[in-house]
Amino acid sequence: MTLEQFRLKKSFSHKDLAKFLGLSGTSPESTVCRWCIGDRIPRPKYMDLIKNKTKGAVKPASFYA
Repeated sequence: MTLEQFRLKKSFSHKDLAKFLGLSGTSPESTVCRWCIGDRIPRPKYMDLIKNKTKGAVKPASFYA
């Protein structure tokens, strides 16, 4: 499952997904949006965070498909 598929399945906005993942900073919703649409690939520490928070539903390999 991709991060975008997970977001849609949970009916999260990008802002909601950023909160769910515990991201903070200037515009975490923009970061999440870029991950979801494939413009950016999360750094390894964030990939681990995503995998853990989604209970393995979103795996690092989904960002490289």
